Amino acid sequence: MVFIHPFRRILPSLLVLFATLLLPGANSSAFGKQKGITQTVTDMAGRTMQLPAEIKRVYVNRPGSILMYAIEPEMIVNRSFQYTPEAQHFFRKDYLALPFVENSPEEIMKLAPDLILNFYDINAQTIDQSERLSAKTGIPVYIASLHLKDYPEVFRRLGKVFGREEQTQKMLAFIQRHVDPVAAKSASIPAEKRLSVYYAEGERGLHTDPSGSIHTKLIEMVGATNAAAIGKSSRKGLSAVSMEQLYLWNPDRIIVWAGLGKKTGTMAHIKSDPVWGKLPAVRNGNIHQIPYLPFGWFDRPASINRLLGVPWLANLLYPDHYRIDIKAVVSEYYETFYHYQLSDAELEQLLGLGDAVHFVH
Repeated sequence: MVFIHPFRRILPSLLVLFATLLLPGANSSAFGKQKGITQTVTDMAGRTMQLPAEIKRVYVNRPGSILMYAIEPEMIVNRSFQYTPEAQHFFRKDYLALPFVENSPEEIMKLAPDLILNFYDINAQTIDQSERLSAKTGIPVYIASLHLKDYPEVFRRLGKVFGREEQTQKMLAFIQRHVDPVAAKSASIPAEKRLSVYYAEGERGLHTDPSGSIHTKLIEMVGATNAAAIGKSSRKGLSAVSMEQLYLWNPDRIIVWAGLGKKTGTMAHIKSDPVWGKLPAVRNGNIHQIPYLPFGWFDRPASINRLLGVPWLANLLYPDHYRIDIKAVVSEYYETFYHYQLSDAELEQLLGLGDAVHFVH
């Protein structure tokens, strides 16, 4: 009887395996799967990077948190907003329990994300910021465009990156059904019927953003004109104005912000101030609170929450022109983007708003 050492028995198999790994492409495929680096993607700034085959953990900036929550809340590793009890009502408990982390490379590294998602205006400054953040953390940074016109491409790209194409297709369908038709029909509003709209920001309503600002994009998009004839102060906006300027502009309608993260007293101040009361729009009741839960529908932040603001503002200003079933649109948006089914009572509260909002998480 001849004894064969166990190693000699498996040696031929090992040699075959080794030879296979040396074949062109085999090495990168086998070890790529082992390390999980099998996606080569190019972000919307034109930057190419390698990502894990399956992304499970994503750090997001502020605007990106709304986007990523819509795509897949379970992937998010951080919160970048402090929510009021009313806003918390619409979010999952596990998401609300996430740590609040914003812009700290050290804290981001502790969260060990597979990817950092920056939802930004794309320019030299934001590209440099993303490059430096990636260098400090050793984590790939994907930049997606914050501009509303780019959202369809954002959804398509990120659906592929995160393996959530079914969900991003639903998000894209919302744009096609409820945003694109407004943009198309707005051109047919006659010049003499185009309402002038003042966007009242700040505690007393005496801050605003002019035409061309990312914060007032929706006014022109629905076929109205921005009443604020001033220069843009900065990317963050909030240009100061005076009551004298408002009297001169004499807007047809006023839409009122609700702050960012918590409701301000702006609407209450405007309605109770006799100086504001002299303005025809206020005197005639043509002043409207922008819905703000869990985020403002019109602005602040300037993210995908604005997609709901398009049909809302179109219906508010030109109901006969657009003929939008706003209740159905709002319900669809909350189910698609917040993964939340509104009750009839909740829907009425959101649309009625005013000062009687009683949502509790």
